[in-house]
Amino acid sequence: MKTLLILVGLLLEIHLYFIESHAKHQQESSAKNVVEPLNGPEGKGEEVLEGPISEVVAQKGSMAILPCKITDPGAGMITWVRRKDRQLLTLGANRHSIDKRFSVRHTNTGTLDWALEIQTVQLGDAGIYECQVTSHPIQRSFARLKITEAYSIIPGAPDLHVKQGSSLRLECQLMAATEPPQYLFWYRQGRMINYDDEPGVKVELTKSGSILMVNKTKPAHGGNYTCKASNAKPAYVMVHVIEEEEKPAAMHGGDRRNLSPAILASNFLVTLLAAVSWRIPSFTSLYPT
Repeated sequence: MKTLLILVGLLLEIHLYFIESHAKHQQESSAKNVVEPLNGPEGKGEEVLEGPISEVVAQKGSMAILPCKITDPGAGMITWVRRKDRQLLTLGANRHSIDKRFSVRHTNTGTLDWALEIQTVQLGDAGIYECQVTSHPIQRSFARLKITEAYSIIPGAPDLHVKQGSSLRLECQLMAATEPPQYLFWYRQGRMINYDDEPGVKVELTKSGSILMVNKTKPAHGGNYTCKASNAKPAYVMVHVIEEEEKPAAMHGGDRRNLSPAILASNFLVTLLAAVSWRIPSFTSLYPT
């Protein structure tokens, strides 16, 4: 019995030893860990971000720059973390992520700037990013990245009617764009017309898009027009050129079958009166003087 109690005591001491060792290991690991969880309100899905938050808006397909300024030159290691999946992106000036679109732009102009660059941003890159400094206490700043998807509009679409011989003005406006496009082309029936030497047709770039002008429209100017920018969804408009109405055939010797019923009736009455007046004797023949 005495031997059994001694064995139980030894087992309890060994168990307590492992528990204390595990707790001490967790404490040391959390102290050395560069990513610390944020305290969030219980029962809510949103986090409480303890630190300055920068709002950054970038256009899909462009480059996003997330700022992280450090005023203490003797601060520790700088890291960037993507909050939604706790992914460590950079460690100091080196990229830790396997995604080559991420990099650090480090500059020293009075304050240390460890900006995170994301090349060719996609809609899935939106979210909160954390810049963390392993100082004591730990310094943190955040950047909320929003991604916009630019698109084009042509006022008057989807159908635009113009009279033959009048001027045509089409304006392509870029919406939700954060930077100018590398190119913006106009197409008519699928054929680019920006550089065509077509008389009366002119293309001008504007701050928000492009303008296509046609001096005197012809039937050949009708069709589907497309405005396509390098960084925005294209826009379309169908242009209908209304040809001038032809003059009545009676006025230029055309086919009488094209005459309207009113003109035919009028011509018939004139012919009938002429025939009747030819057959009726004049007053001088009935009553000679």
